[in-house]
This record gives sequence, C-alpha cells and structure tokens, in this order.
Amino acid sequence: MCGMTREGATMSKSLYITVFVTALLTVSADETTSKAAGQTKDKAHMGGIVRTEAGRPVAGVQVACSYMGSSDCPYVLGSQLTDHQGRYRFDVVPGVTYWIGAGGKKTTFARSKKYLAQANKAISVEDLIVRPFPAKVEGRVVLENGQPAAHLDYGYVSKTCSPIDAHEAPKTNEDGRFTVEYLRPDEPFSFWVFVDDNRFRVWKRLDPNGPALALTLPAEDCITLPKDWIRFDTHEAVARYMVYAEHSRIAFALPALDGKIVSLSDDRFRNKGVVVNITGTWCGGCRLEAPYLVEFYNQYRAAGLEVISIAFERTSHPKPREAIESFRKHYNIDYTLLYGGPTEPTHVESVIKGLRDFAGYPTTIYIDRRGKVQFMHTGFYMSSEEHKRWQLNLMEEHIRAILATVEGES
Repeated sequence: MCGMTREGATMSKSLYITVFVTALLTVSADETTSKAAGQTKDKAHMGGIVRTEAGRPVAGVQVACSYMGSSDCPYVLGSQLTDHQGRYRFDVVPGVTYWIGAGGKKTTFARSKKYLAQANKAISVEDLIVRPFPAKVEGRVVLENGQPAAHLDYGYVSKTCSPIDAHEAPKTNEDGRFTVEYLRPDEPFSFWVFVDDNRFRVWKRLDPNGPALALTLPAEDCITLPKDWIRFDTHEAVARYMVYAEHSRIAFALPALDGKIVSLSDDRFRNKGVVVNITGTWCGGCRLEAPYLVEFYNQYRAAGLEVISIAFERTSHPKPREAIESFRKHYNIDYTLLYGGPTEPTHVESVIKGLRDFAGYPTTIYIDRRGKVQFMHTGFYMSSEEHKRWQLNLMEEHIRAILATVEGES
C-alpha cells in the first residue's frame, strides 16, 4: 500500500505515514529494498548539518534517510536526532539513491537533493535549513464538575507542527494544567486529551496567539479509537483534519473517462450527500477501500448519496486512463470516476480548489447536502479486524451525517 504526504509533516509520524508504514505491512521486501536497507557487504555513508537561517547548528532535530524501493514506494532507512553540532550520519549502500529529510516536528521541514551512493565515498549533504516553531500556549482543562482533569495524556497538532510522540505523551499536572509549544503563530491547532487508553476528546481550530486556554472536558463527546491506533497515529490523523474540514467547500472540474467534464456544481450532485474520494490505481490502500465505497454507494444511493472518485496517476504510467478504466472494471465501480492528473500534492490542491494540507492517498471527503465539507479522513488500513471495522463504522457514520443535513443553502 502506498500513499504520499506533504513534506513538513512530522518526521517520526506523518513523514510518509501512508507510504512506509502500510508498505511494510503489504509489500514484501524486494531486492532493492533489501539492498538499500543495508543487507549487502559494501558500505558507504552520507551526512551533513542542520542549521537555522542565521547559520547556527540545530541540535536535537529529527533527521530521516529515505530511498525508493523497486516497488515504486519510498522507504525510510532510518532516523536519528542531530548532535550538539547539528550533525547527522547514515550508513548507506552503494548503487542506491538516497535523500535526507530534517525537521517537521519542532521546526519547519527541509529536504535534501537526491544522492547516488558510491562505494568507498562519503556523501556530504548540503546544509539543511530549518526554522524553529516559536508559538507557545498554556492552559487548563477541568471536568464538568469543575475538578481538574489531572494526569491525562495530551497532545496537539496543526498543519505543519506535530511535536508530540504518542509513546511519550505529556500529561496534565495535578491542577489540569498543560503547555502547548513548538507551534507556528499563523496556524490554528487541535488539542486533545485522552480520557482512557483509546478514547480522546479534541478541541479544534484553537488560536496559537490567543490567551491561556480554559477547557472543559465533557463526560460524553469523546472519540473512540481502535485498540491498535498508536501504530498508525490514527488519533493525529483524526485531529489534524478536524482543523480544516468543518464547513469548508471544495470545487473542481475534471474529465470522466469518456472526456466529459464533471463538476460538483452539476445538477446530479445538487442537494445530495457527496463523498469525494482522492485515489490512485497504484495505491494499495485505495484498492482496499474501493470495494467498500461501492458497497456504501449501492446501500445509500437511493437516500441521496453520490460518490466521486478522482484518480491521480503517476507520470511513469504510459496510459493512465486505461489503468483507471481497468480499475473501474475490476471493482465494478458504477459511481463517478474522474482523472485528476499527476500525484504531486501541489497538483492535487491546484485542481481541487479549497483543499488544504493534502496528506496522502486515499483521502476521503464527506460533503453535506448544502455543499459543505463536514469530515475528512486519510488512509485505509486493514492491519486488524478491529481497525478495519472501526474505519468502516466511521465511514458509515459520516455518510449518514451528511445525508441527514437539510437541503438547500444555509
């Protein structure tokens, strides 16, 4: 299963989250992968320095070394933190092309050029320039009875900032107080607390420049996650899209396989609940999700549901429209299927107006009868029956919610 994420997301979690995590689950190691991962006798190394714009070395920045496997999916060879001089070093294998990514957790993200490793030669990577995130917010969370919500795991995320590792999450203190730091001042953020092992409450679109936060934790209104959520940072994916999804609008005008231009403003979609699915025939998660989209469409179309899948294909594919047609036939798709062009995130955002922070494939957008985006979700995992069932239940809940809205403009 392959996906693609915007560079600048968290290195340890969001960087290639739909790429390498699911790829490791569904794509067996091939010759290139084994070679690049160091399973050969020959060795080389590459290294460099991470600096600020002023030229000062930055210690403690997370750095990852990546390469492209022959399955046409990027893989992460390994990651580490820069030392006190901002330096890092990776052992690599001759004959494989690598690149370095730095930051994205407490700083902006930077990516190096690609380098072909050669035997007995050290690669000196160009300096990677990052900018620390400066914003900081403090706050307090209490229960509905006014008692402090003490000693609860918490976290936060914005479009490009994601400094919390779920395995080492901070906790509110005995008075329910917390500190949110390493945020960009120009990005709203989501904040959450876990009430138990797999239930959490999210507050969205918080102002990083605002006063101290005073939050109340309700007894209900919590999101329940599958028990294996921590493997995929499912909580973060949910919270990240809660920042952007609610009441926004998207628009596009793209060709169907017969060449006819299709738009959300077409009469067919007016006053309907619409699921817009950003997909690709090359994407394993998209192929796993497709049969369930067909199932939900057949189940709810009489109630006013429409589904539009927009396939973005790799430029290396010589006949993308034929691949999409084959995809349609294989999964017996009878909902709307469009060709979106190449897979790059900047292109996806350019043709789907209003889409922000595109994070990977598949991304599914739920639009109510008023034309407003209510929910978004990225990724489709089948690592366990519980996680699969959780995803399908969530999809159905979203579909029912968008169908339940009142027709017409609000």
